[in-house]
Amino acid sequence: MKRANLALSTFALVALVALPLDASADMAAPLTLPNTIHLPDINPLIPNCADPAADHFISLDLWQRPPAGAPQVGVVHAWLTADGIFHWPFVMRVRNLGDQPFIGKPGKQSAVVTEDDIVAKTKDREVASLKFDRIEPHGSMLVHFEFTAPRAAIEQHNFHRIFTLTLKLDETDQKALESLYGDCHPANNKFHVEFDGSRSGWIFGN
Repeated sequence: MKRANLALSTFALVALVALPLDASADMAAPLTLPNTIHLPDINPLIPNCADPAADHFISLDLWQRPPAGAPQVGVVHAWLTADGIFHWPFVMRVRNLGDQPFIGKPGKQSAVVTEDDIVAKTKDREVASLKFDRIEPHGSMLVHFEFTAPRAAIEQHNFHRIFTLTLKLDETDQKALESLYGDCHPANNKFHVEFDGSRSGWIFGN
């Protein structure tokens, strides 16, 4: 039995030694690949330029606090003031989606929120504005605005508003429009949110 074990061990050792020798022979043979191999032409998910965008984002503005004594609607972080007006604060966001900083002229760029009131038939009322000149790669800034309506309109679900966040750049500044540190993708400079009391859920982004 001992001789059989020794013979098996010797055979295993010879086999292990033989394997690298065969692999070395294969490694020495030249490997030829076709010269037509190339990476696919695709657009990067994150562009190597500055890309300030109106982000698809809206959130309750938890930084805002109701005035003293105002009855609160805690579930949605809203409140009523003594004049019977319902106040509902929100934030929208501007975000640089690119890998380069956006650099513009001081005071020449702004993020503006406008309101279209479908029930009252009014359009483009400015409700918030924030100037900016620089946004770091993947950095962001918040634009605060407030939805307001009479209490009766809220109770009857009789409201329909569209809030639009728009990035406005200096049209005379070519660097802000075309350079590596300008806006390389202006198509994403607008985002709107719809508040419609006649629909379940009330708030819809697009």
